[in-house]
Amino acid sequence: MIRPPAVAGMFYADTAAELREEIRTCFLSPLGPGRLPETAANGKRALRGLMCPHAGYYYSGAAAAHAYARLAEDGAPETAILMGPNHRAIGAPIAILSRGVFRTPLGEVPIDTSTAETIEQLVPVVREDENAHIPEHSLEVQLPFLQTVAPKARIVPIVFGRVYYDSETVEVLKALGKALASLLGDPAYHRVLIASTDLMHYVPRDEAYRMDEIALQAVREVDGERLMEEVFRRDISMCGVMPTATMLFALREEGITQGEVLCHYTSGDVPGGDTRHVVGYAACAFYATK
Repeated sequence: MIRPPAVAGMFYADTAAELREEIRTCFLSPLGPGRLPETAANGKRALRGLMCPHAGYYYSGAAAAHAYARLAEDGAPETAILMGPNHRAIGAPIAILSRGVFRTPLGEVPIDTSTAETIEQLVPVVREDENAHIPEHSLEVQLPFLQTVAPKARIVPIVFGRVYYDSETVEVLKALGKALASLLGDPAYHRVLIASTDLMHYVPRDEAYRMDEIALQAVREVDGERLMEEVFRRDISMCGVMPTATMLFALREEGITQGEVLCHYTSGDVPGGDTRHVVGYAACAFYATK
């Protein structure tokens, strides 16, 4: 299948020239890394996971730029396994695509069929479902950044449409995390996990910072179950808690016990942002310990 862009012209520019300039602005933003990325030809390839936001680039693009700057420094992966929320809950609870391309104004990003099919075989609850992906933006907004720093990378797109916290759900996510961990660390074929999430939604800025920090502490400690417990117990409106927890479970399987928060701010911190009703954004990176 060819999956056309769903939010070009809304979340980001819909022409290649305008989009490249928009991404450049994100990297150079005072809230961003402050420099343009240079993809290392011989990077360490120690990066195993990233957490990135998925709002419009005017708001969250600077946070995403922090994450993709780290990806560039580490060296372009062959495949990025993208996981995000399915905001409309259309289709399978955990939906994957194993064939085709995602199209953006910068070109087409092919799906890594072999890796996707391996995940389907290892975790049968992950199901092929095109309908779950057609309108969803959480993965789409990652792609122009990925195309900028790793233009030859392929992707595996996975979206999570049901948000629960119970023992059965935790075990399903741990099983998926274990399967994903088995695909990391291959010196001959570098794969990176990217979990797409925004943080607290539509609360005053001070409250967002306070609640976000509770979630981010669990992320720093690579504790997927604690993240889920805190989010559900405290009613933290972190839309991508399921994909993020899955990534943390995978990283724990790899022996990674510490993550790095690269940046954290809210929509109220951008010029003209309303501080009374904000959304929180953060970028995090996780590296192999060996």
